[in-house]
Amino acid sequence: MIGRILVVAWKELLQLRRDRLTLAMIVALPILQLLLFGYAIDTDVRHVPAVIYDQDQGPRSRDFVARLVASGFYDVVGHVESYDEIERALRSGAARVAVILPPRLGADTARGKPAALQLIVDGSDPQTVSSALDTGVGVTRTLSQELALEQSARRGQRPTPAAISIEPIIWYNQNLRTAVFIVPGLAGVILTLTMIMFTSMAIARERERGTLEQLIVSPIRGAELIAGKIAPYVAIGYLQLALILLAGYWVFGVAVVGSLPLLFALSSLFIAANLALGLVFSTIARTQQQAMQMSFFALLPNILLSGFMFPWQAMPVPVQWLSQLLPLTHFLRIIRGIVLKGAVLQDTWSDIAWMCGAFLFFVLVATVRFRKKLG
Repeated sequence: MIGRILVVAWKELLQLRRDRLTLAMIVALPILQLLLFGYAIDTDVRHVPAVIYDQDQGPRSRDFVARLVASGFYDVVGHVESYDEIERALRSGAARVAVILPPRLGADTARGKPAALQLIVDGSDPQTVSSALDTGVGVTRTLSQELALEQSARRGQRPTPAAISIEPIIWYNQNLRTAVFIVPGLAGVILTLTMIMFTSMAIARERERGTLEQLIVSPIRGAELIAGKIAPYVAIGYLQLALILLAGYWVFGVAVVGSLPLLFALSSLFIAANLALGLVFSTIARTQQQAMQMSFFALLPNILLSGFMFPWQAMPVPVQWLSQLLPLTHFLRIIRGIVLKGAVLQDTWSDIAWMCGAFLFFVLVATVRFRKKLG
């Protein structure tokens, strides 16, 4: 009995040895997981992009901003002159936080009068809210205590109460509901998995069934075959997106604030990019099983590096640049911007450009790799 089991096990090992793609994944998958979880994943959010609305323009306000930057949690990406500019910055994702310094901040604190600052935080990403609020409140408290001690020493009196306070304001998700953040992200993750898997199995299926020979002798060109393989699944992607948005609204109360036509128009580019990536996999895989393995292998970095589960700002800079190559990274910004903030086309140009580049690259690779021969 044991001998027969060993014979079957040996036969399985021999078959596995011939499957080079599976062998590569056996080695690559644990290494990739180790690198991603050990190096790229960090829940301690730092370098949150912030805009400053400084209505005082004095030494006290500049000192406060310098303290925020020195904390390591804030990166000042610009100065604005109105609340409209703050809204545009947060809506487009250029900033996650806005700091509003009131007029006469320096004059009021010099006289011991109370001064109130405002801290506006983008609540569409609850992962950054607590870090942004804690840092802002901590810096304000420290500065206020220093001012109180300074004034008491100058007047020879006991320390006075805190002179500076900060008023936190949360936009787009005031109750910090996790569903508001997760539901739009799930739309991108589900589309990524299904679109890549559908098309990665397309040519592999043709090869397994022997119908690839018919395509070889047909007058169809490689680019035409690629387009024909992609077209049906674009409609399927639209259907899945509509179902996710409807379920998110009915079950979790996540309504689309922005333009639905714009969302579906930009989703077509994301769907097409993932379908093209699936076609690249289908030209590599010899069987449907290998195509499915590659699809799940590609899903891991998409989930971990796109900002779906972990704060994007907390990742090391090299990993951030790597994540920019993933269409999901940019689609999450687009769909969360439109669904939660009412983002418009002008707010998404950068992410559109990245997705266009990814789509064209994947189509080029798939077209070059596809040969009208059995291979």
